[in-house]
Amino acid sequence: SLITTSGYGAQFQHAGTAAVPVVAETRRADHPHEVPAGDADSGEELLGRPAPAWTFTRWIGPPLSLEELRGKVVLLRWWTEGCHFCANTLPELESLRRAHADDGLVVIGVFHPKPPREVSDRKIVALARRLGFSGPIAVDREWTTLGRYWLADHPERNWTSVSFLVDRQGDIRWVHGGGEYHRTDDPAHARCAIQYRELESALAAALAETPRGASAP
Repeated sequence: SLITTSGYGAQFQHAGTAAVPVVAETRRADHPHEVPAGDADSGEELLGRPAPAWTFTRWIGPPLSLEELRGKVVLLRWWTEGCHFCANTLPELESLRRAHADDGLVVIGVFHPKPPREVSDRKIVALARRLGFSGPIAVDREWTTLGRYWLADHPERNWTSVSFLVDRQGDIRWVHGGGEYHRTDDPAHARCAIQYRELESALAAALAETPRGASAP
């Protein structure tokens, strides 16, 4: 979803011991296919870097860590309530999760409430199921991990519904800087289809690799 004056922006200030996002006003196209190439949300500078550790508020279900998932390919997607970009994307991620689970893909849906606040696990699970997602769910209540991955020190960022593909070595291989991506023949969503194909390509390459230190079959 977009950062707006009713949402929370990319700068963080500290109030007591909690990091509180500062409101950042921004104007941005409503769909990622309308955004010019080379914009601040490309995330190109993150490619090839080790994925930061995550410190989610909690997990709904068994907790997962990057260290435990080393050797797997991990796709992280931040999502929230009332985000139609998330509603258009999560069903595609569920399809990928089901298709490639045996190949070593783990898809994690990271719920980040807007504004940051407590939301019950029951409600979050109901929202995820309504959007067609049944994979592991982490809760990033105060956007702490979202800040570490994307927002902190980047006031130019415009989106929070971001995605990261992490390879078997723990390095970031693909970044989607917010909005939606999915299969479609609709010319109005041409960019969404292009970005989905980019994900498919990056995912295929990552799944084909053998983890360092492992013997090829």
